[in-house]
Amino acid sequence: MKRLLIVLVVLLVAGLATAQYKISSSVADGLDAAKRAMRGHAQFDYSDVSTTLSGDIEISDVQFTSPAGQAIHADKIALITGSLWQLLTLEDTFKNNEIPEHLVVSVEGLLADAALFNNAGQANPMSRLDTAGCGERRFFDRSDLKDMGYDMLTLDMKMGYQLAKGDNRLVLTLDVISRDQMAVDLEMTSRLPYAPSIAGMAGGDLAKASQLTNATIRIEDLGYLERSLAFCADETGMDTAAYREHHLAAWLDAWHNLGLEPSDSLVDIYRDYATNPGSTLTFEMEPFPALDLGSNYLSPDPVYLSSRLNPKMGTEETGMQPVSIAPSEQALADTDTQVIESATQKQPPQASTGSTKTGKASARPAGQLALANLDQHLYRDVTIRLNSGRVLKGRIEGVEGQTLQLKRQLHGGNMVVPVALGEVKTVTLR
Repeated sequence: MKRLLIVLVVLLVAGLATAQYKISSSVADGLDAAKRAMRGHAQFDYSDVSTTLSGDIEISDVQFTSPAGQAIHADKIALITGSLWQLLTLEDTFKNNEIPEHLVVSVEGLLADAALFNNAGQANPMSRLDTAGCGERRFFDRSDLKDMGYDMLTLDMKMGYQLAKGDNRLVLTLDVISRDQMAVDLEMTSRLPYAPSIAGMAGGDLAKASQLTNATIRIEDLGYLERSLAFCADETGMDTAAYREHHLAAWLDAWHNLGLEPSDSLVDIYRDYATNPGSTLTFEMEPFPALDLGSNYLSPDPVYLSSRLNPKMGTEETGMQPVSIAPSEQALADTDTQVIESATQKQPPQASTGSTKTGKASARPAGQLALANLDQHLYRDVTIRLNSGRVLKGRIEGVEGQTLQLKRQLHGGNMVVPVALGEVKTVTLR
């Protein structure tokens, strides 16, 4: 009996070793084919392919050089399946048009030039919050980052998902660590309309019919905050403590320059984060009702996001608190002036009709539309004033029940957003 058990163990180990060898050889053959296909155009190389008993496929010392000579190097790239059995049956799972319940792609030691992030900074109007008070900068360019010690970044990343097939719930995760700079963790949970399959995901219909139920973003400072404050303090001729106070005041002014007013809780939370290098800033949102991902409702408008997503934010010291962003008083005043001037210019001269009886309702101002007839003014440009005092500008794309679909220009792009008619005070043609 003892010998039989030994034989069985030996056979099992031999079988696993053979299976691992076949998987590694198959991956290596695919990589070698890719190398041959790129020859003459780009260079691709790697050191070794291996599998682990925990179900990982690892490719070490990966190097890629583009035709322009840009080099990318990673210490290791791995596919994490969760178990050896999942790895051994992965090919059959795909052949059966099924989606594995869990997969993660991991990249360790990826060297990246900080210049790759320059364009993102230039295109993002919110980046001026980061540089508020640091001279006239609207973002930190490559030279600034180099002075902070971030000429070349070393990144560790994990991108994965967990599928709960019982209730068709999908959790997407993205963890990015920029060594000595910051760590960013993103987790998004979506409710799927039906059990996913490879064929169903290929057409994109599954994503369009899914709903986002909650999301969490965590930003852990690993040195960036202290370095950026020290850099800007030197640039402005202040000590770090004085510049921090200067930056916090300029940060609030930057919001006002964007026409926005952050809530007191948001101001207090950011102050705590900026005052305590090494802390973690957490942002949570739990939209109610859940967001339909195929309906373009995820507008980048900060005011829209703060009212639609039920956001909370906090640090270790402040705890999680509701936060919001509203139009600044100056933005509301400017909009009021524009609406009044527009209505005055479009209003035709009226002939005198004599006195009217006291208490008689006045006629609707020129250009103001009846809410019941908005569907008769499709594709017209309008200004909408909500009961809260907030003002929206855009084009009427449709009316669906008690919801107006408004096409807005937001931060360089167009987005159709829903506006509940019950929240609308007036709609005026522009």
